[in-house]
Amino acid sequence: MTGKATDKIKKVVIAGAGVGGLTAAVALHRRGIDVEVYEKHEAAAKHTTGFTLWSYAIARLAALGVGPKEMEGIGSTVEVTEIRNQKGRLISEMPVGEVSRKLGHESYEIRRPRLLKALEACLPAGTVRRGAECVSAESTGDTATIELADGSRVSGDLVIGADGIHSKIRDSVAGPSELRDSGYRGCSAVAKFSNESLPPHRHIDIWGRGGKAGMSDVGEGNARWYLTWKAKVDAKRQTRAQLCESYAGWDPLVVQLIEATDESAIIHHEFFDMASIATWRQGRVVLLGDAAHATTPFAAMGANMTIEDIAVLMDLFDEKIGVEAALQSFEEARKKRTEDIVAKGRTMARLTQLHSPFAAWLRDQAFLHMPEEDTKRVTQEMASGD
Repeated sequence: MTGKATDKIKKVVIAGAGVGGLTAAVALHRRGIDVEVYEKHEAAAKHTTGFTLWSYAIARLAALGVGPKEMEGIGSTVEVTEIRNQKGRLISEMPVGEVSRKLGHESYEIRRPRLLKALEACLPAGTVRRGAECVSAESTGDTATIELADGSRVSGDLVIGADGIHSKIRDSVAGPSELRDSGYRGCSAVAKFSNESLPPHRHIDIWGRGGKAGMSDVGEGNARWYLTWKAKVDAKRQTRAQLCESYAGWDPLVVQLIEATDESAIIHHEFFDMASIATWRQGRVVLLGDAAHATTPFAAMGANMTIEDIAVLMDLFDEKIGVEAALQSFEEARKKRTEDIVAKGRTMARLTQLHSPFAAWLRDQAFLHMPEEDTKRVTQEMASGD
C-alpha cells in the first residue's frame, strides 16, 4: 500500500512569506516536516492593510493548527456587513455574525501584519529567511530546488511557490503569464478611529458610481478602509487632500476616515488578475495562492482562497497516496474552483462600481428590496465559501 505523502517529504522549501507561505509553513511544521521560507523583502510589511477572512477560512486555519489562541488580537469579528449607496443610504444588511456562528466559526476583519506575525510566531526561529528573493525553481526526480537572486540554490523534497501575483516560481512552472488589468485603481489604510458612525464588529461597503469604498472595525480602536475607482481618473486621487475632495459628495464617513489617516499610511494599489495557466505544478514544484490564481479584491476571497488551497493540499498529503499523486489531485481539486472565483471578482467589480447613474439606481433598488431569506442565502454563500 502506498504511504502518506508526508512519509516521503522531510524538507519543504517555500518561496514567499505572505499569508500563503507562512500558513503552509505552519501546517507542514506541525506535521513534523522541516521547512525553510525565503522572502525577498528584508523586513516584515511596514504598511498596515487588511482583509476579510470568512468563517470557512477561519475553520480551515483552526484545522491547520492556527486556532483562537493564535488568532487573538489580529482583528475583529464581523457581526453585520452594511451595503450603502454612494450618499450613505442603507440598501442591505448582511447578518454575517449570525450566519458564521451557525457554520461553527466567526468571520473576521484582519490586520494583515498582525496575522503574518501570529503565523511566524508558530514557527521555529530562523524558519523565515528575509532578503532572499527566489528567482526560479526546478524539479529533478524526488528533489526540488530554488535558485536565489544571489545565485545560491536550496533543495528539498518539495518546493511551494507562494510568491504572489508577480511569482517567479510560476514562470518556472508554467512559463511567463500575462496579468490582466482590472481597469481600477485604489488605496487603503488602517487608522485610529473611534466614532459612533462606525460601530464595533461592523463592515460597511459603499457601492458608488464608477467606484467603491469600504471600511470596518479591526479592533483596538482601529478601522481599515479602502477606496477603488476607474483607472482613468487615477491621477486625480493621489494625496489625502485630493482624496477628500474627490469623495466630498459621498457618505460623510469616507472623508472622516481619510482625514483620520496620516498621509504616509495611505497605500495606493493597482488591481490585476490572471487568466488560467496551463498547470500549477512541475514535478515536485507546486504553486498556490496568487502565484497560481491571482485575483482582484472585488470578490473578497483572495486570502480565503489561499488558505483553502493549503488546507486541501495538507488533507491530500495526509492520505495514503504518493507525493506526485497528491499534487495532481490538489490541482484537479482547486483549479476550476479558483478560476470561477477569479471570474466572480471581475463580475463584482462591474456590479459594485457601475458608472451609469441609472444602472447604479437599479442595482441599489434590487438590493434594497431583496427578501430577507435571499440576503441570508448570499451571506451563507460568502461565509461558507460555496
